[in-house]
Amino acid sequence: MVKKKDIEKLIVQNKKSNLTNHWNDAFHYNTTKYSGEIKRNELLIWRSSHFLRGAYPIFHLTFNQNDELNGIRTEKNPYHKLLNKITIGFLIVLISGLFLSTDFKMAVIGTIGLLVIGLLLRLVLGKSKKYETKLLTDELKEAIENIEQKNNSELTNKPKSELKQDKVKEWTFTKILTRIILYPFCLFILYLCIQMILNPDPNHPRQRPLRIFGIIVVGGYLVADIMIIVRNLMKNKNYS
Repeated sequence: MVKKKDIEKLIVQNKKSNLTNHWNDAFHYNTTKYSGEIKRNELLIWRSSHFLRGAYPIFHLTFNQNDELNGIRTEKNPYHKLLNKITIGFLIVLISGLFLSTDFKMAVIGTIGLLVIGLLLRLVLGKSKKYETKLLTDELKEAIENIEQKNNSELTNKPKSELKQDKVKEWTFTKILTRIILYPFCLFILYLCIQMILNPDPNHPRQRPLRIFGIIVVGGYLVADIMIIVRNLMKNKNYS
């Protein structure tokens, strides 16, 4: 088993896991392997992800009475939790502004549009977060495995666990059904947004930024999802 003192050597920057430090790591893209906080029976380890920056997880490594690793779990970092609350608050304020500044019908339509866009944005970020969290998890597990093999000569010739050789199931029933529903809907939203930009309503000039935002989010979802499909298919091909 790997000892706590050995894993502590992975921590290059020893600092508190608080909002200030995670805020700085999110904005400055901290690639240090690793930043972390050392506690009596626990280690908190993290580093920024490539795409999401602030949405990286904190790895909680727990140890038994003999200081041997007995578990790893993940949780959102404080900056990510704060960002989620701010996003929800901003959405509430935006929807409230629609009902105060426009008639009821347009406010309802705008609210539905914002919720749909928010859902698509959440799907995009959720897929990216899940993918990058897996990469970070595999990376940490491999680092721990390397320590274990280094400390135990009898494990030197033992093949490493195949953390990176798990094929991604890209064509599950749920994923196929989701795409069958969302792809046509996204194309329909894109068509409406483009038409409303080309033929704007002079009575609602403030809707133009929302249409542009809608194109960015919906188009971003389609592009991101297709890129993930291609990347996973190429990854699976390399493992076959």
